[in-house]
Amino acid sequence: MQTNTIKHALKAGRSVLGTCVTDHTSPEMVTIFKAAGLDFFFIDTEHSVPSYRDIQTMVRAGRGANLIPLVRVTQSEYFLIARLLDVGAMGIIAPRIQSVEEARRVVDAMKFTPEGSRGYGLRGIINDYQYSGARAEMDSANRETMVVLQVESRECLESIDDIAAVPGVDAFMIGPFDLTISLGIPGQFEEPVFWKAIDRVVEAADKAGVAPGIHMANAKVLKKAAERGMRFLVCGSDASVLLAGYKSIAQEMALGAGLSTKAGYM
Repeated sequence: MQTNTIKHALKAGRSVLGTCVTDHTSPEMVTIFKAAGLDFFFIDTEHSVPSYRDIQTMVRAGRGANLIPLVRVTQSEYFLIARLLDVGAMGIIAPRIQSVEEARRVVDAMKFTPEGSRGYGLRGIINDYQYSGARAEMDSANRETMVVLQVESRECLESIDDIAAVPGVDAFMIGPFDLTISLGIPGQFEEPVFWKAIDRVVEAADKAGVAPGIHMANAKVLKKAAERGMRFLVCGSDASVLLAGYKSIAQEMALGAGLSTKAGYM
């Protein structure tokens, strides 16, 4: 299996930057991500509707550009995790993890024996049709596939040390909206309790050798999180960044021309 550059970078203590794909699954997006200087992207199947064909096409483009393709699974169940790995995902982001048992099930689904119980289904998308034997392929997949668990609830925070200690976990990714909802401060990212939670995740992750991370729409808030120790960094989505870019252009042009952005230019 191809070397997972972000997994190894995180293991070495470095930071990586990526984005989320929700709506625009053309492989051309991968070229844009690469030109922008990103390290990875993840395709969201929890809140959006890409097909397995869409996923495999984007994965192929990502692998070709050495831009690591991950997928957020709809739910942390074996049949969903295994199939996404079989269409080439180099890592899985598992949502709504709340306990050690759930974390162990995710790792078990993603790893071949002796580290787990993943079923063998390694196709050409995974090894570029360069087959090296079952054991070598399984060992390579175990080594390079990335396990990312989402921290989205008070329950997860309360068990974060034990979850971080589960063998095979590579990174955490805070889901900020769900976490703030669980903490009783929905969307209030300036609240001290939110930043206390971030510090708690960083502390537990660093202690266990796991990379702490977060997905934020706002680059300034993401940078603040990075300054507090977050290293698996995800900013925005294809749709949100596209919208923000065009809105910025429209506002700039309206200011320069004395026109109203509400009325438009026509």
